[in-house]
Amino acid sequence: MCIPHGGVGGKSNGFVKEEKPKKHITGVSQSEFEKGDPDFIDERTSEYEPKKKESFFSSLFGV
Repeated sequence: MCIPHGGVGGKSNGFVKEEKPKKHITGVSQSEFEKGDPDFIDERTSEYEPKKKESFFSSLFGV
């Protein structure tokens, strides 16, 4: 008769997993969610400018 792989009890190696505290992220208030953070400082150095799309030939020949 065959014994299934999980049928034999495992041997303990003495390893005990350390309990770690759960991480919790605090939620924001509804007014701050709608209006934004009043203390926000915009640190961008320049405004977003989309790249001009060039055709393959104009980029190849530099026209």
